[in-house]
Amino acid sequence: MKSKIIIKFSLTILCFFFFNFCKAQINLEFTSINEYAFNTKEALNLIVTNGTTKPFNVIFNGRIKDASGQTVVEFKSHEATLSLGATIFSPQNISFSETQYYNNDIAEIEASSGSYPSGNYSICVWATCTTPDCNGTGSDNVSHLEPKCIQIHIENPTPLLLATPESEAEIESTRPLYNWIPPSPVAGSASLNYTMILVELLDGQSKADALTQNRPLIELEGIGNPALMHPSDIPELEKGKWYAWQVQAYVGKTPIAKSEQWKFKVKKDSIDLKKIPKELSYIEIKGQTGESFFYAVGQLKLRHVVRFENGIINLIIKDKNGKVIKIDNPIFSIQPGDNRLDLDLSDNIYFKHGQNYTLNGNLLNGEPFFISFMYINPKYLKG
Repeated sequence: MKSKIIIKFSLTILCFFFFNFCKAQINLEFTSINEYAFNTKEALNLIVTNGTTKPFNVIFNGRIKDASGQTVVEFKSHEATLSLGATIFSPQNISFSETQYYNNDIAEIEASSGSYPSGNYSICVWATCTTPDCNGTGSDNVSHLEPKCIQIHIENPTPLLLATPESEAEIESTRPLYNWIPPSPVAGSASLNYTMILVELLDGQSKADALTQNRPLIELEGIGNPALMHPSDIPELEKGKWYAWQVQAYVGKTPIAKSEQWKFKVKKDSIDLKKIPKELSYIEIKGQTGESFFYAVGQLKLRHVVRFENGIINLIIKDKNGKVIKIDNPIFSIQPGDNRLDLDLSDNIYFKHGQNYTLNGNLLNGEPFFISFMYINPKYLKG
């Protein structure tokens, strides 16, 4: 009699543990839900672990509630296979077979904007076998599975706004600085990064067509700051041509905001380049007061003739706004005789084609000189 009681108790314990073991055979977790651009399909970002001995098919059921506990939507997915081990689901590999919205306002906002309005929501998802015995693994594997629920806070970001070059603008620089304004509230996120694309806009093309069809001149990912100087390893933009550009923001690898599509034009030269020779005469620095105007075709050619003096003259170049431009070896060494200096400006990114500059300094006797000149990129001169 005692042995029968022990056996019965042992079977009871075994069944209890076996039942709980079966319940633990299927594990469901949420993964990669985008809280900055949330829509109902985000609830299908799941990782499901099948710890049974066979694969079987399920459907996912779920509901989303708002902060007041009211149901926003209930949904059911198409059939999916749970392979052995972990299976990752997302809106890319599974979709809804049914959706029933109970909050028509949110449904309309989602349909028009692609995301829910900001607020707090709860998501619950559970699985159901599509066959009574779950392909022979036992219906308890799924039928006793508790719904998996999470709470999320949605805060939709403000738009990502392009700043410069401005839309429809005509700019002078062939290597412009591209600027944009980050979306909030993620502007301070360490994971915030950007992708920028720039294409040439052909005659008759819309900005959208150009950005999707034309070969990108710039297509950079993982930009950490909301600004990009035209990359030095990419050819400069061509004068007289239109360009279209757009920026998209990501937190990590999750897209959160995309800018409008803007276009701008690089101005054509107003200079008659045919009248500018490639080889220019040397400029005698003595007596220059800035009243005469000179060209520097890639380089500024300076001359100074003295009879007895020797020493060095420090040279200072400023842009049209009076900002000093740093140049390599800004020194004119002087000895008795005819002194000449070829001041190479071609590799300095601060010298822009068609822009005006000044050079000044003091002769060895203290007399000041002042030279006004325009920088000409020698690549633009033909012949």
